[in-house]
Amino acid sequence: MKLTVAICTWNRAALLDRTLESFHKLRIPAGLEWEIVVVDNNCSDDTAAIVAKHAVRLPIMAVRELRQGHSHARNRAVDTARGDLILWTDDDVQVSENWVAEFVRVADENPEAGYFGGRVTPWYGDDVPSANRARIEANATRLAAVFSLKDYGTNVRLFAGNEGPFGANMAYRTALMRRFRFDPIFGRVKTELIGADEVSVIRAMQAEAIPGMWVGTTEVEHYIPRERTTLHHFWAYFHALGRTHVRLEGLPVCPTLFGRPRWTVFEYAKARLRAWIGRMRGRPDWLDDYLMAAKYAGFLAECAANREPATAGYLVAPRWPATAPVA
Repeated sequence: MKLTVAICTWNRAALLDRTLESFHKLRIPAGLEWEIVVVDNNCSDDTAAIVAKHAVRLPIMAVRELRQGHSHARNRAVDTARGDLILWTDDDVQVSENWVAEFVRVADENPEAGYFGGRVTPWYGDDVPSANRARIEANATRLAAVFSLKDYGTNVRLFAGNEGPFGANMAYRTALMRRFRFDPIFGRVKTELIGADEVSVIRAMQAEAIPGMWVGTTEVEHYIPRERTTLHHFWAYFHALGRTHVRLEGLPVCPTLFGRPRWTVFEYAKARLRAWIGRMRGRPDWLDDYLMAAKYAGFLAECAANREPATAGYLVAPRWPATAPVA
């Protein structure tokens, strides 16, 4: 088997440096041909110099993608890859020593599987306040997606129907990746937090009954800086999550208020009020309402921006949420 490790990056040279440094500790199976493709998505910092520094000891190929956006960068990595398997990670992780070896082993032993995912655990920045870290750990289930954390255990098994990998630690057969491209309406563009680029790919593969494997024997630590541990960032992430849902599922068919789904306007107002009252009264579940209000706000914003389906080619039949009133 030949392996491609793919990293897409935009202006994170210092973190990329630490990520590539962890690659020097990897255990590479004997006889494995591998390469690292770093896609520079219009970086204006020292990314090129960092890549050149590590290319002295690592099999790195640097390419540039001028179209801005994570999905464009990922598709460029797919087009460039020479491996049979593409192993994806981010530019702000620390990889475990057996990371490559375990994915290669499981892919070899399960030729019917088309995609794979492994554990993503937190790597807190030194400047993260203890109170912020405590809030995250107390709400781990609610906030895991904010930091792309994923942990289904340390076993190896087929993914269940509602499971899938996160981009910081996942792999795909390259031949499948060339069939199931990343859709540019999903994925981050600079600081915009729209997600679901891998979700749309996994959904398409699942629709064709292509199985995936959980590889819990692999792990990467994902960097969590101070600025991502604040309520402001949580709001921004869930607001983008609401926008992403509209792009995945389409506009709901229901009565509107000021061009927005009426039921969502009411639900947003109720969630925002519950969050405020709950926080004032010290209720531990106030954060749930706060995050739901953010998601409703994002949903409303995306609906308002795409009221005319004729101008939004990505809109599909309304499906989200299934309980939305239609009359």
